[in-house]
Amino acid sequence: MKISQLFIVMIVLVASPHKVLRSDDGLQVATFSVDITPRLGIPTGQGFIPFLKTAEHPLLARGILLKGFGVSCVICTLDLMEIHNESYDFLRRTIGEVAEVPESHVALHCLHQHTAPAICTAALRLERAEDDPRLIATTEYLTQIGENLTAAIKDARKNWQRATHVGTGRGLVERVASNRRIELANGTILGRSSSTKSEPKLREYPEGVIDPWVRTVAVLEDDRTIACLHYYASHPQSFYGDSRASYDVPGIIRERIEQKTGVFQLYLTGCGGDVAFGKYNDGSLEDREELTDRLQSGIEKSIASVATEPVRSIAWSVTPVTFPLRTDDEFSETTNRRILEMPESNEVQRRKAAIALAWINRVESGKPVELSCLSMGSIKMLHLPGEPFVQYQLAAQKMQPNHFVCVAGYGDCGMGYIGGDRIYTDRGGYEQSYAFAGPCEELFLKTIAESLAAADPTQ
Repeated sequence: MKISQLFIVMIVLVASPHKVLRSDDGLQVATFSVDITPRLGIPTGQGFIPFLKTAEHPLLARGILLKGFGVSCVICTLDLMEIHNESYDFLRRTIGEVAEVPESHVALHCLHQHTAPAICTAALRLERAEDDPRLIATTEYLTQIGENLTAAIKDARKNWQRATHVGTGRGLVERVASNRRIELANGTILGRSSSTKSEPKLREYPEGVIDPWVRTVAVLEDDRTIACLHYYASHPQSFYGDSRASYDVPGIIRERIEQKTGVFQLYLTGCGGDVAFGKYNDGSLEDREELTDRLQSGIEKSIASVATEPVRSIAWSVTPVTFPLRTDDEFSETTNRRILEMPESNEVQRRKAAIALAWINRVESGKPVELSCLSMGSIKMLHLPGEPFVQYQLAAQKMQPNHFVCVAGYGDCGMGYIGGDRIYTDRGGYEQSYAFAGPCEELFLKTIAESLAAADPTQ
Protein backbone atom coordinates (compact mmCIF):
# COMPACT_ATOMS: atom_id res chain seq x y z
CA MET A 1 0.00 0.00 0.00
CA LYS A 2 1.33 3.43 -0.94
CA ILE A 3 1.19 6.13 1.71
CA SER A 4 1.11 9.71 0.51
CA GLN A 5 2.45 12.67 2.41
CA LEU A 6 -0.02 14.58 4.54
CA PHE A 7 -0.93 17.82 2.86
CA ILE A 8 -3.34 20.65 3.41
CA VAL A 9 -6.24 21.56 1.21
CA MET A 10 -6.25 24.55 -1.04
CA ILE A 11 -9.06 25.76 -3.24
CA VAL A 12 -8.22 28.17 -6.02
CA LEU A 13 -11.07 30.56 -6.67
CA VAL A 14 -11.22 32.36 -10.00
CA ALA A 15 -11.75 35.86 -8.66
CA SER A 16 -9.92 35.74 -5.33
CA PRO A 17 -6.51 34.86 -3.85
CA HIS A 18 -5.75 31.28 -2.90
CA LYS A 19 -7.79 30.20 0.09
CA VAL A 20 -6.67 27.37 2.37
CA LEU A 21 -9.36 25.37 4.09
CA ARG A 22 -8.70 22.77 6.76
CA SER A 23 -11.16 20.28 8.16
CA ASP A 24 -11.12 17.10 10.19
CA ASP A 25 -14.04 15.75 8.17
CA GLY A 26 -13.37 12.59 6.21
CA LEU A 27 -14.27 12.10 2.58
CA GLN A 28 -17.79 11.13 1.58
CA VAL A 29 -18.94 10.08 -1.88
CA ALA A 30 -22.22 9.45 -3.66
CA THR A 31 -22.86 8.22 -7.20
CA PHE A 32 -25.66 8.68 -9.70
CA SER A 33 -26.77 7.43 -13.09
CA VAL A 34 -29.81 8.53 -15.08
CA ASP A 35 -31.22 7.97 -18.57
CA ILE A 36 -30.98 11.05 -20.84
CA THR A 37 -31.97 9.45 -24.15
CA PRO A 38 -33.85 12.03 -26.25
CA ARG A 39 -37.29 11.35 -27.66
CA LEU A 40 -36.85 9.22 -30.76
CA GLY A 41 -37.98 10.53 -34.11
CA ILE A 42 -37.42 14.15 -33.07
CA PRO A 43 -34.73 16.40 -34.67
CA THR A 44 -32.65 16.94 -31.53
CA GLY A 45 -29.19 18.53 -31.55
CA GLN A 46 -27.10 20.43 -34.07
CA GLY A 47 -27.67 18.01 -36.94
CA PHE A 48 -24.20 16.45 -37.24
CA ILE A 49 -25.92 13.05 -37.26
CA PRO A 50 -29.38 12.01 -38.48
CA PHE A 51 -31.99 12.39 -35.78
CA LEU A 52 -32.34 9.25 -33.69
CA LYS A 53 -35.01 6.73 -34.63
CA THR A 54 -33.97 3.71 -32.53
CA ALA A 55 -32.03 3.17 -29.32
CA GLU A 56 -29.63 0.24 -29.11
CA HIS A 57 -28.54 1.49 -25.69
CA PRO A 58 -29.79 4.24 -23.41
CA LEU A 59 -27.74 7.41 -23.27
CA LEU A 60 -26.78 8.05 -19.65
CA ALA A 61 -25.62 10.85 -17.39
CA ARG A 62 -23.39 9.41 -14.67
CA GLY A 63 -21.31 10.99 -11.98
CA ILE A 64 -19.76 11.09 -8.56
CA LEU A 65 -20.22 13.62 -5.75
CA LEU A 66 -17.38 14.18 -3.29
CA LYS A 67 -17.29 16.20 -0.08
CA GLY A 68 -14.94 16.48 2.84
CA PHE A 69 -11.87 18.34 4.12
CA GLY A 70 -13.62 21.60 3.32
CA VAL A 71 -14.11 20.78 -0.36
CA SER A 72 -17.16 19.65 -2.33
CA CYS A 73 -17.28 18.87 -6.05
CA VAL A 74 -18.99 16.85 -8.77
CA ILE A 75 -17.57 14.95 -11.74
CA CYS A 76 -20.32 14.20 -14.27
CA THR A 77 -20.19 12.48 -17.66
CA LEU A 78 -22.77 12.56 -20.44
CA ASP A 79 -23.27 10.05 -23.25
CA LEU A 80 -23.48 12.91 -25.72
CA MET A 81 -21.34 14.07 -28.61
CA GLU A 82 -20.64 17.48 -27.08
CA ILE A 83 -22.15 20.55 -25.41
CA HIS A 84 -21.23 24.18 -26.11
CA ASN A 85 -21.34 27.58 -24.45
CA GLU A 86 -24.61 28.52 -22.71
CA SER A 87 -25.96 24.96 -22.94
CA TYR A 88 -22.90 23.69 -21.10
CA ASP A 89 -23.18 26.49 -18.55
CA PHE A 90 -26.86 25.69 -17.96
CA LEU A 91 -26.22 22.05 -17.11
CA ARG A 92 -23.17 22.86 -15.02
CA ARG A 93 -25.14 25.45 -13.07
CA THR A 94 -28.06 23.02 -12.64
CA ILE A 95 -25.75 20.35 -11.24
CA GLY A 96 -24.09 22.82 -8.90
CA GLU A 97 -27.39 24.06 -7.51
CA VAL A 98 -28.85 20.63 -6.74
CA ALA A 99 -25.53 19.28 -5.44
CA GLU A 100 -25.01 22.46 -3.38
CA VAL A 101 -21.53 23.05 -4.74
CA PRO A 102 -20.13 26.10 -6.58
CA GLU A 103 -20.62 25.91 -10.34
CA SER A 104 -16.83 26.13 -10.67
CA HIS A 105 -16.61 22.86 -8.73
CA VAL A 106 -18.57 20.92 -11.35
CA ALA A 107 -16.51 19.05 -13.95
CA LEU A 108 -18.92 18.18 -16.77
CA HIS A 109 -17.67 16.06 -19.66
CA CYS A 110 -19.17 14.41 -22.70
CA LEU A 111 -17.85 11.03 -23.79
CA HIS A 112 -18.18 12.27 -27.39
CA GLN A 113 -20.05 9.36 -28.92
CA HIS A 114 -21.21 10.30 -32.43
CA THR A 115 -24.26 8.12 -31.80
CA ALA A 116 -25.73 10.91 -29.68
CA PRO A 117 -26.62 14.59 -30.19
CA ALA A 118 -24.35 17.62 -29.95
CA ILE A 119 -26.01 20.60 -28.26
CA CYS A 120 -25.45 24.34 -28.68
CA THR A 121 -28.67 26.29 -28.25
CA ALA A 122 -26.83 29.57 -28.82
CA ALA A 123 -25.82 28.42 -32.31
CA LEU A 124 -29.28 27.05 -33.10
CA ARG A 125 -30.86 30.40 -32.27
CA LEU A 126 -28.52 32.08 -34.73
CA GLU A 127 -29.13 29.47 -37.41
CA ARG A 128 -32.88 28.87 -37.14
CA ALA A 129 -36.20 30.63 -36.61
CA GLU A 130 -37.85 30.64 -33.17
CA ASP A 131 -40.49 28.13 -34.29
CA ASP A 132 -38.02 25.77 -35.95
CA PRO A 133 -38.62 22.16 -34.81
CA ARG A 134 -34.93 21.48 -34.20
CA LEU A 135 -34.47 24.53 -31.99
CA ILE A 136 -37.63 23.71 -30.03
CA ALA A 137 -36.76 20.02 -29.63
CA THR A 138 -33.18 20.73 -28.59
CA THR A 139 -34.18 23.37 -26.05
CA GLU A 140 -36.76 21.00 -24.56
CA TYR A 141 -34.20 18.19 -24.50
CA LEU A 142 -31.65 20.32 -22.68
CA THR A 143 -34.28 21.21 -20.08
CA GLN A 144 -35.18 17.54 -19.69
CA ILE A 145 -31.54 16.58 -19.12
CA GLY A 146 -31.38 19.21 -16.38
CA GLU A 147 -34.53 17.84 -14.74
CA ASN A 148 -33.28 14.26 -14.92
CA LEU A 149 -29.94 15.24 -13.41
CA THR A 150 -31.68 17.18 -10.63
CA ALA A 151 -33.78 14.17 -9.64
CA ALA A 152 -30.83 11.76 -9.81
CA ILE A 153 -28.51 13.95 -7.73
CA LYS A 154 -31.20 14.57 -5.12
CA ASP A 155 -31.54 10.80 -4.71
CA ALA A 156 -27.78 10.33 -4.63
CA ARG A 157 -27.41 12.81 -1.78
CA LYS A 158 -29.53 10.53 0.38
CA ASN A 159 -26.90 7.81 0.09
CA TRP A 160 -23.49 9.20 1.04
CA GLN A 161 -20.77 6.63 1.64
CA ARG A 162 -17.63 7.08 3.70
CA ALA A 163 -14.37 6.82 1.77
CA THR A 164 -11.07 6.16 3.50
CA HIS A 165 -8.71 5.38 0.62
CA VAL A 166 -8.04 6.20 -3.01
CA GLY A 167 -6.21 3.98 -5.45
CA THR A 168 -4.46 4.25 -8.80
CA GLY A 169 -3.82 1.74 -11.55
CA ARG A 170 -2.76 1.56 -15.19
CA GLY A 171 -3.47 -0.94 -17.92
CA LEU A 172 -1.94 -1.18 -21.38
CA VAL A 173 -4.56 -1.06 -24.14
CA GLU A 174 -3.52 -2.85 -27.31
CA ARG A 175 -4.88 -2.46 -30.85
CA VAL A 176 -7.63 0.07 -30.10
CA ALA A 177 -6.49 3.68 -30.59
CA SER A 178 -4.64 5.20 -33.53
CA ASN A 179 -3.77 8.74 -34.47
CA ARG A 180 -6.08 9.99 -37.20
CA ARG A 181 -3.64 12.53 -38.67
CA ILE A 182 -1.15 10.58 -40.78
CA GLU A 183 1.78 12.65 -41.99
CA LEU A 184 3.06 11.54 -45.39
CA ALA A 185 6.64 11.86 -46.59
CA ASN A 186 5.82 15.08 -48.45
CA GLY A 187 4.38 16.64 -45.29
CA THR A 188 0.73 16.31 -46.30
CA ILE A 189 -1.71 15.22 -43.60
CA LEU A 190 -3.90 12.24 -44.48
CA GLY A 191 -7.04 11.77 -42.39
CA ARG A 192 -7.96 8.44 -40.77
CA SER A 193 -11.19 8.67 -38.80
CA SER A 194 -13.12 6.28 -36.57
CA SER A 195 -13.94 3.79 -39.31
CA THR A 196 -11.94 2.86 -42.41
CA LYS A 197 -14.51 0.69 -44.16
CA SER A 198 -14.36 2.69 -47.38
CA GLU A 199 -10.57 3.16 -47.26
CA PRO A 200 -9.05 -0.07 -45.88
CA LYS A 201 -5.51 0.95 -46.92
CA LEU A 202 -5.56 3.53 -44.12
CA ARG A 203 -5.32 0.63 -41.67
CA GLU A 204 -1.82 -0.14 -42.98
CA TYR A 205 -0.29 3.04 -41.56
CA PRO A 206 1.24 2.97 -38.03
CA GLU A 207 -0.76 3.85 -34.93
CA GLY A 208 1.07 7.16 -34.64
CA VAL A 209 1.13 9.26 -31.47
CA ILE A 210 -1.34 7.97 -28.86
CA ASP A 211 -1.44 7.38 -25.11
CA PRO A 212 -1.74 3.57 -24.94
CA TRP A 213 -2.55 3.48 -21.22
CA VAL A 214 -5.91 3.54 -19.52
CA ARG A 215 -5.70 5.04 -16.04
CA THR A 216 -7.98 4.17 -13.15
CA VAL A 217 -8.76 6.07 -9.97
CA ALA A 218 -10.56 3.99 -7.33
CA VAL A 219 -12.41 5.33 -4.29
CA LEU A 220 -12.65 2.89 -1.40
CA GLU A 221 -13.91 2.40 2.12
CA ASP A 222 -11.04 0.43 3.63
CA ASP A 223 -10.72 -2.48 1.15
CA ARG A 224 -14.21 -2.16 -0.38
CA THR A 225 -14.23 -0.32 -3.70
CA ILE A 226 -17.06 2.20 -4.01
CA ALA A 227 -16.34 3.59 -7.48
CA CYS A 228 -13.78 3.45 -10.29
CA LEU A 229 -13.04 6.26 -12.73
CA HIS A 230 -11.33 5.27 -15.98
CA TYR A 231 -9.53 7.67 -18.35
CA TYR A 232 -8.63 6.76 -21.94
CA ALA A 233 -7.80 9.02 -24.88
CA SER A 234 -9.64 8.21 -28.08
CA HIS A 235 -12.78 9.10 -29.98
CA PRO A 236 -15.10 6.44 -28.53
CA GLN A 237 -17.43 5.62 -31.42
CA SER A 238 -17.20 2.49 -33.54
CA PHE A 239 -20.00 3.58 -35.90
CA TYR A 240 -22.33 6.50 -36.51
CA GLY A 241 -24.82 7.97 -38.92
CA ASP A 242 -27.53 5.27 -38.93
CA SER A 243 -30.02 7.02 -36.60
CA ARG A 244 -29.25 4.58 -33.78
CA ALA A 245 -28.63 5.86 -30.25
CA SER A 246 -25.84 4.00 -28.50
CA TYR A 247 -23.39 4.51 -25.66
CA ASP A 248 -21.08 2.38 -27.82
CA VAL A 249 -17.76 0.88 -26.71
CA PRO A 250 -17.20 2.75 -23.41
CA GLY A 251 -20.80 2.31 -22.31
CA ILE A 252 -20.79 -1.41 -23.07
CA ILE A 253 -17.62 -1.84 -21.01
CA ARG A 254 -19.00 0.30 -18.19
CA GLU A 255 -22.11 -1.87 -17.98
CA ARG A 256 -20.22 -5.17 -18.21
CA ILE A 257 -17.75 -4.36 -15.45
CA GLU A 258 -20.41 -2.87 -13.20
CA GLN A 259 -22.55 -6.01 -13.50
CA LYS A 260 -19.51 -8.19 -12.93
CA THR A 261 -18.16 -6.37 -9.87
CA GLY A 262 -21.09 -4.46 -8.38
CA VAL A 263 -18.83 -1.37 -8.34
CA PHE A 264 -19.92 1.94 -9.89
CA GLN A 265 -17.94 2.65 -13.08
CA LEU A 266 -17.31 6.08 -14.57
CA TYR A 267 -15.58 6.38 -17.96
CA LEU A 268 -14.02 9.65 -19.13
CA THR A 269 -12.65 10.36 -22.59
CA GLY A 270 -9.20 11.90 -22.46
CA CYS A 271 -7.45 14.09 -25.03
CA GLY A 272 -8.73 12.20 -28.04
CA GLY A 273 -9.20 15.04 -30.52
CA ASP A 274 -6.70 13.51 -32.95
CA VAL A 275 -7.12 9.86 -31.87
CA ALA A 276 -9.76 7.36 -33.01
CA PHE A 277 -10.39 3.64 -33.65
CA GLY A 278 -9.75 3.85 -37.41
CA LYS A 279 -6.75 1.55 -37.75
CA TYR A 280 -8.67 -1.31 -36.14
CA ASN A 281 -12.25 -0.61 -37.15
CA ASP A 282 -14.32 -1.01 -40.31
CA GLY A 283 -17.59 -0.06 -38.64
CA SER A 284 -18.81 -3.64 -38.37
CA LEU A 285 -20.38 -5.22 -35.30
CA GLU A 286 -17.52 -7.75 -35.28
CA ASP A 287 -14.91 -5.01 -35.05
CA ARG A 288 -16.90 -3.27 -32.31
CA GLU A 289 -16.91 -6.47 -30.27
CA GLU A 290 -13.15 -6.85 -30.68
CA LEU A 291 -12.48 -3.21 -29.80
CA THR A 292 -14.73 -3.52 -26.75
CA ASP A 293 -12.99 -6.69 -25.58
CA ARG A 294 -9.51 -5.20 -26.00
CA LEU A 295 -10.33 -1.93 -24.24
CA GLN A 296 -12.14 -3.83 -21.48
CA SER A 297 -9.06 -6.03 -21.04
CA GLY A 298 -6.93 -2.92 -20.54
CA ILE A 299 -9.40 -1.48 -18.02
CA GLU A 300 -9.55 -4.74 -16.09
CA LYS A 301 -5.74 -4.86 -15.98
CA SER A 302 -5.81 -1.30 -14.68
CA ILE A 303 -8.30 -2.23 -11.95
CA ALA A 304 -6.23 -5.26 -10.98
CA SER A 305 -3.11 -3.11 -10.61
CA VAL A 306 -4.71 -0.55 -8.25
CA ALA A 307 -2.55 0.41 -5.27
CA THR A 308 -4.21 2.40 -2.49
CA GLU A 309 -3.34 5.19 -0.09
CA PRO A 310 -5.32 6.82 2.72
CA VAL A 311 -7.33 9.94 1.90
CA ARG A 312 -5.89 12.68 4.09
CA SER A 313 -7.05 15.74 2.14
CA ILE A 314 -8.40 16.84 -1.21
CA ALA A 315 -8.01 20.04 -3.21
CA TRP A 316 -9.85 21.60 -6.12
CA SER A 317 -8.37 24.30 -8.34
CA VAL A 318 -10.07 26.44 -10.98
CA THR A 319 -8.01 28.19 -13.65
CA PRO A 320 -9.69 30.47 -16.23
CA VAL A 321 -8.46 30.86 -19.79
CA THR A 322 -9.55 33.14 -22.62
CA PHE A 323 -8.77 31.62 -25.99
CA PRO A 324 -7.90 33.92 -28.90
CA LEU A 325 -10.27 34.23 -31.82
CA ARG A 326 -9.11 33.20 -35.27
CA THR A 327 -8.08 36.07 -37.52
CA ASP A 328 -8.55 34.38 -40.92
CA ASP A 329 -11.52 35.62 -42.90
CA GLU A 330 -13.29 32.25 -43.01
CA PHE A 331 -13.81 32.47 -39.23
CA SER A 332 -14.69 36.16 -39.02
CA GLU A 333 -18.00 37.48 -37.77
CA THR A 334 -18.66 39.27 -41.07
CA THR A 335 -18.16 36.17 -43.21
CA ASN A 336 -20.24 33.90 -41.02
CA ARG A 337 -23.11 36.36 -40.70
CA ARG A 338 -23.12 36.63 -44.48
CA ILE A 339 -23.37 32.83 -44.78
CA LEU A 340 -26.42 32.81 -42.51
CA GLU A 341 -28.06 35.60 -44.52
CA MET A 342 -27.50 34.00 -47.93
CA PRO A 343 -30.50 31.90 -49.08
CA GLU A 344 -28.21 29.64 -51.13
CA SER A 345 -26.15 28.54 -48.09
CA ASN A 346 -26.64 24.85 -47.43
CA GLU A 347 -27.33 23.24 -44.06
CA VAL A 348 -23.71 22.28 -43.39
CA GLN A 349 -22.48 25.81 -44.13
CA ARG A 350 -25.18 27.37 -41.97
CA ARG A 351 -24.50 25.04 -39.05
CA LYS A 352 -20.78 25.76 -39.03
CA ALA A 353 -21.33 29.51 -39.41
CA ALA A 354 -23.72 29.53 -36.45
CA ILE A 355 -21.29 27.58 -34.27
CA ALA A 356 -18.49 29.99 -35.23
CA LEU A 357 -20.65 33.01 -34.37
CA ALA A 358 -21.78 31.50 -31.07
CA TRP A 359 -18.13 31.07 -30.11
CA ILE A 360 -17.26 34.63 -31.16
CA ASN A 361 -20.12 35.90 -29.02
CA ARG A 362 -18.92 33.81 -26.09
CA VAL A 363 -15.37 35.18 -26.27
CA GLU A 364 -16.53 38.76 -26.75
CA SER A 365 -18.84 38.48 -23.73
CA GLY A 366 -15.72 38.26 -21.57
CA LYS A 367 -16.70 34.96 -19.98
CA PRO A 368 -13.61 32.73 -19.80
CA VAL A 369 -13.47 28.96 -20.10
CA GLU A 370 -12.50 27.16 -16.90
CA LEU A 371 -10.02 24.35 -16.39
CA SER A 372 -10.22 22.52 -13.08
CA CYS A 373 -8.14 19.97 -11.24
CA LEU A 374 -9.02 17.65 -8.36
CA SER A 375 -6.09 16.53 -6.23
CA MET A 376 -6.30 13.60 -3.81
CA GLY A 377 -2.99 12.46 -2.36
CA SER A 378 -0.71 11.53 -5.26
CA ILE A 379 -3.56 11.87 -7.77
CA LYS A 380 -4.34 14.84 -10.02
CA MET A 381 -7.51 14.69 -12.12
CA LEU A 382 -7.39 17.41 -14.77
CA HIS A 383 -10.55 18.61 -16.54
CA LEU A 384 -10.11 20.23 -19.97
CA PRO A 385 -12.45 21.89 -22.48
CA GLY A 386 -12.88 21.19 -26.17
CA GLU A 387 -11.43 18.37 -28.23
CA PRO A 388 -7.78 18.54 -27.15
CA PHE A 389 -5.12 16.66 -29.07
CA VAL A 390 -3.32 13.86 -27.24
CA GLN A 391 -0.15 15.96 -27.06
CA TYR A 392 -1.72 17.94 -24.20
CA GLN A 393 -2.43 14.81 -22.15
CA LEU A 394 1.13 13.56 -22.63
CA ALA A 395 2.47 17.01 -21.72
CA ALA A 396 0.36 17.19 -18.55
CA GLN A 397 1.75 13.87 -17.37
CA LYS A 398 5.32 15.11 -17.89
CA MET A 399 4.58 18.31 -15.98
CA GLN A 400 3.83 16.33 -12.81
CA PRO A 401 6.05 13.20 -12.98
CA ASN A 402 5.66 12.49 -9.26
CA HIS A 403 1.86 12.47 -9.46
CA PHE A 404 -0.67 10.16 -11.08
CA VAL A 405 -2.15 12.50 -13.69
CA CYS A 406 -5.49 11.66 -15.31
CA VAL A 407 -6.91 13.91 -18.01
CA ALA A 408 -10.51 14.30 -19.19
CA GLY A 409 -11.36 16.30 -22.31
CA TYR A 410 -14.66 17.32 -23.87
CA GLY A 411 -15.83 19.84 -21.30
CA ASP A 412 -17.23 22.99 -22.92
CA CYS A 413 -16.64 22.28 -26.63
CA GLY A 414 -17.55 25.72 -27.96
CA MET A 415 -14.03 26.23 -29.34
CA GLY A 416 -13.95 22.83 -31.08
CA TYR A 417 -10.59 21.20 -31.64
CA ILE A 418 -7.59 22.33 -29.61
CA GLY A 419 -4.59 21.14 -31.59
CA GLY A 420 -0.99 22.21 -31.76
CA ASP A 421 -0.28 25.46 -33.60
CA ARG A 422 0.95 23.54 -36.65
CA ILE A 423 -2.63 22.59 -37.61
CA TYR A 424 -3.19 26.15 -38.87
CA THR A 425 -0.49 25.72 -41.52
CA ASP A 426 -0.85 21.99 -42.25
CA ARG A 427 -1.62 20.81 -45.76
CA GLY A 428 -4.51 18.40 -45.39
CA GLY A 429 -6.26 17.26 -42.27
CA TYR A 430 -9.70 18.18 -41.02
CA GLU A 431 -9.43 19.41 -37.47
CA GLN A 432 -8.27 22.94 -38.30
CA SER A 433 -11.56 23.50 -40.14
CA TYR A 434 -13.46 23.03 -36.86
CA ALA A 435 -10.97 24.79 -34.57
CA PHE A 436 -12.72 28.06 -33.70
CA ALA A 437 -9.96 29.38 -31.44
CA GLY A 438 -6.77 30.71 -32.95
CA PRO A 439 -3.25 29.40 -32.31
CA CYS A 440 -3.08 28.79 -28.56
CA GLU A 441 -0.61 25.97 -27.91
CA GLU A 442 1.65 27.99 -25.62
CA LEU A 443 -1.33 29.50 -23.77
CA PHE A 444 -3.04 26.15 -23.28
CA LEU A 445 0.11 24.43 -22.01
CA LYS A 446 0.73 27.31 -19.61
CA THR A 447 -2.84 27.13 -18.30
CA ILE A 448 -2.62 23.36 -17.86
CA ALA A 449 0.60 23.77 -15.87
CA GLU A 450 -1.01 26.43 -13.69
CA SER A 451 -4.07 24.28 -13.06
CA LEU A 452 -1.99 21.28 -12.02
CA ALA A 453 0.25 23.38 -9.80
CA ALA A 454 -2.65 25.26 -8.21
CA ALA A 455 -4.17 22.01 -6.96
CA ASP A 456 -0.92 21.22 -5.13
CA PRO A 457 -1.16 22.33 -1.48
CA THR A 458 2.63 22.68 -1.29
CA GLN A 459 2.52 25.68 -3.67
